[in-house]
Amino acid sequence: MVRLNSLGLILSLFILGACASKMKDQMKDYRDTYAMGDMDKADQQLEASELKKEERSKLLWHMEKGTVEFGRNDFDKAISNFQSALDLIDKLYTSQLSKKAASFLINDAADVFYGANYERSYAHYYLAKSYYARYQKTHNKLDLQGARGTILAWDTYFTDLQRSSASKSLYQTDLMLKAFGGEIHEVSGIANDKQIALQLYKDALKILDQLGGIYALFNKKNDDYIKAYVVSIKEGKAPNPNLYEQTPAYSDLKDFLQYKVLALTKEIRGYEYKNAVNNYKPSALVLKRMEQPKANVTLVLEEGLIPPKMGKPFNFGIRGAVNAVESPAAKAFIATVGTAVLTGFAMNTLGMAPTQTASPGSFYFAHDVTRLAVQEAAIEFELPMIENVPLVQRLEVFVLDDKGVVVNHAPLPVVTENGDLARVILEEDVVSRYVKTGTRVAVRHLIAIVAAMGVYQKLSRGSGGDFLAKTAAMATYVGASKGIAALERADTRHWTTLPQAMRMSEFHLKPGSYQIALGAYAGTKTPDAPAKIIGNIQVTDSGKSIHTLKFNKLP
Repeated sequence: MVRLNSLGLILSLFILGACASKMKDQMKDYRDTYAMGDMDKADQQLEASELKKEERSKLLWHMEKGTVEFGRNDFDKAISNFQSALDLIDKLYTSQLSKKAASFLINDAADVFYGANYERSYAHYYLAKSYYARYQKTHNKLDLQGARGTILAWDTYFTDLQRSSASKSLYQTDLMLKAFGGEIHEVSGIANDKQIALQLYKDALKILDQLGGIYALFNKKNDDYIKAYVVSIKEGKAPNPNLYEQTPAYSDLKDFLQYKVLALTKEIRGYEYKNAVNNYKPSALVLKRMEQPKANVTLVLEEGLIPPKMGKPFNFGIRGAVNAVESPAAKAFIATVGTAVLTGFAMNTLGMAPTQTASPGSFYFAHDVTRLAVQEAAIEFELPMIENVPLVQRLEVFVLDDKGVVVNHAPLPVVTENGDLARVILEEDVVSRYVKTGTRVAVRHLIAIVAAMGVYQKLSRGSGGDFLAKTAAMATYVGASKGIAALERADTRHWTTLPQAMRMSEFHLKPGSYQIALGAYAGTKTPDAPAKIIGNIQVTDSGKSIHTLKFNKLP
């Protein structure tokens, strides 16, 4: 049941809303600067932003600060910030998120930033790669162990998530955890770590063949697959394979992961190699790679920036919120005039007909949460979503020597498309939040409707007539509704410098300096030559190494 907010709380929320608007503009400027690669300026903008002073966004601060410090090659500060982020995630998720789920009064934008599931997950990736980057610089084995330990913590994060009593999510593990985690374990050179790496790559193949169907990147029928997957989980069955229409991105990643499994099997379990080839039935491209020396260089390429969260409008029928009103005066008034009369007044006099009749996003569950809104007086409110996820290109990666000659090239598979991933997670979250948020907002509107109807009844009996009464009632409601809209903006805070996509490829390279370049496929045609150089790497004879580079979408 809901009590009316005090004037002080309302005023404080207005102030928070103004601060949020200012911070949103600042974060956009910071994001644009980061995308251009000016890390020092991006850091200055971040330091001068409202985010640094906002205690309730402390987790987001550490995520952004860690990202920009990594971009500045200050790995000590990056590690410190990402470790602080993980400490906060543990504290917030275990001790406060359950309280948040039970909370009804406070809008998400005015609450502590807990991070979406994918943001909490990727704090582990950034900490692991920060440790590894420092290891490449210092050669201190403790840093390599720090990276390895973070991968294990990342896996534990998902294990705890699956065991929690919180609402279940389809995002139960991550392909990047398995693929990047396997690479980190391989680098150590320890026999037991290579065994772990082999299992991680095998796990990645299973994830691709099951959960991969949820994402548009890998499956042309992903929306239908989602519906079937939800049903299959309840029934304890495997999803219908006919709903998994695989894309070229699926084939590229499958080839990469099968190569990883076969190459490691050949190295550490030679007696199983022939059986593995028979079981996996790899493509001709993978078999050809198996004839070459085992790769010693891994490229991790981070593409672009994740699409921003946006507030998407939804409707909620006010009839469903009547029983949640706790104001004695409002309850008495509603009881006197009746719910039907009140909703009729809202629709006919105040014009509160539903305008957003679509279901939440494209995420499909068994129930239609907007079924009431299309038939009765309805209010509108926002929930955060990512709707417009631009498609990433199919790319080839080229390695050039110090003379600019191409020495090798291969497909550059996408391991994780974070825009697609975030869209699925946020749409799933919309379904869980729709009723609670809609009820809270509808109750506030009901109080305003009651006030407007009181004004209408009083004036319609006077000399001004019906026109004046309607005008005054509308003015009363519009003023209140604008205030409610300001209070109930969607919480669009997000880790804005996460890459849109993460790609991986491997090569065997002799010690020396190399340029890394990219070319885009034209349909199924492999590019003949690189179109854009994105960075340089230095290869030594010290064993396997991982190199992370950033790039923006090719023209």
